[in-house]
Amino acid sequence: MRASIRSIFLGFAALTFLFAAAPASANPSADFIEAVSSKAFSSLGENGISDDERVKRFRVLLNDAFDLKYIGRFVLGVHGRRATDEEKTEFQSLFEKFVIQAYANRFRDLTDKKLKVIRAEPLSGKDTLVISHIEIAGQQPIPVNWKVRDGNGAHKIIDVTVEGISMSVTQRDEFAAVIRQSGGKVTGLIKALRRKTGE
Repeated sequence: MRASIRSIFLGFAALTFLFAAAPASANPSADFIEAVSSKAFSSLGENGISDDERVKRFRVLLNDAFDLKYIGRFVLGVHGRRATDEEKTEFQSLFEKFVIQAYANRFRDLTDKKLKVIRAEPLSGKDTLVISHIEIAGQQPIPVNWKVRDGNGAHKIIDVTVEGISMSVTQRDEFAAVIRQSGGKVTGLIKALRRKTGE
């Protein structure tokens, strides 16, 4: 079961939407994680909605909760320096579609799972690490940490770490491997994402 839960989390963008909210905290970043998870639980966990409707709701929640532009730049890494403006724009669009298609319909079953926020720790600049764990009946809790950025009062998730594994770093490494196989060209990754997303 832990392996299957971990596989779900291989997309950082989907993580917030699995769990019911924990009790309110006194930290704005922790409050943000709790509020988003509560909203997602009620929206994506609604019985009887179609897969298409779940995808639509997931897209809204994804853009509300995550800084996709920042994450997209991060996962593109140093290769972004060699990409043209047109390539960067297309990559960002394809990256969002990739995340949505990969994870939106993995979250039909939201029962017996709960997110509990433990504490929040300030990082450098405007970033906060929100430490939490997933509670699943009859199993050991799974640690999940959220890196939240406060941009003038607007909180956004910029990374998620599950059992010590950063989802952003994992995705960056996977994309870098595709680019290397394409002779170091971002166009190779863009072509791969087009195939994945049906573009």
